[in-house]
Amino acid sequence: MTNIVNTGPGGKRANSAQVFLNPDQSDPKRRHMMMFLGSGVRLAYSADGLHWDTAKEPLLRYHSDFPNHLVRVPELKLWHLYVRPSIRPNGIGPVPEGSRHTGRRLALSTSPDLETWSTPRTILYPDERDEPDYDSVLVFRRHGVFFAMYAQMTQEKGASENQVYLATSRDGIRWERTWDRQPFIPRGAPGSFDGGQVAMSTSPPLEIGEEMLLYYYASPSGQREWYKETSVGVARMRRDRFVGQWAGEQTGYLLTRQFIVEGNKLVLNCTALPSPYHKDTDGIRVAIIEAPDYRTKETMPEKAVPGFTLEDSDRIMTDNTAHTVTWKGKPDLSALTGKAVYLRFYLKKAGLYSFQIAP
Repeated sequence: MTNIVNTGPGGKRANSAQVFLNPDQSDPKRRHMMMFLGSGVRLAYSADGLHWDTAKEPLLRYHSDFPNHLVRVPELKLWHLYVRPSIRPNGIGPVPEGSRHTGRRLALSTSPDLETWSTPRTILYPDERDEPDYDSVLVFRRHGVFFAMYAQMTQEKGASENQVYLATSRDGIRWERTWDRQPFIPRGAPGSFDGGQVAMSTSPPLEIGEEMLLYYYASPSGQREWYKETSVGVARMRRDRFVGQWAGEQTGYLLTRQFIVEGNKLVLNCTALPSPYHKDTDGIRVAIIEAPDYRTKETMPEKAVPGFTLEDSDRIMTDNTAHTVTWKGKPDLSALTGKAVYLRFYLKKAGLYSFQIAP
């Protein structure tokens, strides 16, 4: 007996599978959904996760040669399908000099009903700071933010080695990459189990308590010799610490965009650990800044809300994924509900990953 649950149309191919719970649980026979690659990009349903009913018609008929991902966007009543573009989806073929980056890249198709799909449009591709191929991309959504963990392939410099980088988006269409382009999950040392390739699995990170587990495909060799040995690796990180802003010995300041207060406390995911040599100036402090009145003729200087200044802020010295900020011992922001404000962060020997105005 084997663990094969789907062989694809005609028993030919079913790989790069993404299995997930159907957001619409009204039909017990469609409790589970699976995206896979097999004579096109296909969708299947299952009641138990073992026996699958594959739709007769593919979502897309061309060979989108990497794991393809469905993401539900409920506020738009749309499905986002992340695939490769229909033109040169596998990156193969002669191209003019300087156009190598037009090969393997990420495109988006949308649908309201999983049947009618828009034309896939390229949304993320290698620029002059990247290697010329995005070999595979895992796209998922968390706290309203879209994350893309893309495996960048050094095809022109070696044996097609991969390692994982990070991009983020608010709408799933316009993406931002980290300014330093450092790998999010780098390859291991030469000769190690993941010294040649690191590429994400088809599942989002698994949250367990304060940790997140990120499973990835690994090989000691590049893709030109991928068949020699493959394995599964796991990377660990504290919850939601994908990207952070850090300050060292020199004081750093960060000013947020303007937003409306819709809650009564400020919660930070942050790091500011005390040490035997820490000073009173180390750590994190937060001020709440009034939104300026642009109806006045003069530009007003930055003005903190009384009671919520940097001087009022209690110094934060902790490593915590959900630290509640206080001003002179008080966390309550109820008086600011509905008002437009900014946040001014003071950091020294500290890091800030995220903030949230929570109920």
